[in-house]
Amino acid sequence: MDPALLQGLLAGAGSTGRVVGGLVIALLYATIGLLGAIGSITIFRRAFRGRWEQIVWASFLIMIACFYLGFAAYFAAPADAWRTELIAVAVFLALGLVGLFLRPAIAAGYVMHGIWDASHSLSGSSLAGLSITEIPLGYGVFCLAFDLTVACYLAMSDTAWHEAGRFDPDFWRPRP
Repeated sequence: MDPALLQGLLAGAGSTGRVVGGLVIALLYATIGLLGAIGSITIFRRAFRGRWEQIVWASFLIMIACFYLGFAAYFAAPADAWRTELIAVAVFLALGLVGLFLRPAIAAGYVMHGIWDASHSLSGSSLAGLSITEIPLGYGVFCLAFDLTVACYLAMSDTAWHEAGRFDPDFWRPRP
């Protein structure tokens, strides 16, 4: 697989056209990540009330961390990369579980996951001597934008997570 998108851009690899094209791709993925986060926040905030919203965001953090295990399998990562990714998933699992009781833990988990995504894009398959999984082009940029937007929402949200949770099956209908 080619080096990660941001790694190639930072190294100045390729022609001017390739660098410009790479920047456009990065900008598009960042925009899609931002819009995806805004959509997710809107849907989750309307569909899940009180405690349930907290549970959904904590569970979602754990699920998105598991993507790296899928990438490890897909790209036939070596055993060292599997080990690194399993440790990372365990960290995000712990943050998600702590986040069931403390909202800042979920926000911190999303920030850390965004940094984890960016580190894959910046370093390719090796991070500070650790073997990591290769990821698809632009995935790290998309996730960094998504995760940081969600973290900002969680840090600033006024949702009353201490209230009993409920699901609103009519969340998709326009509100008066």
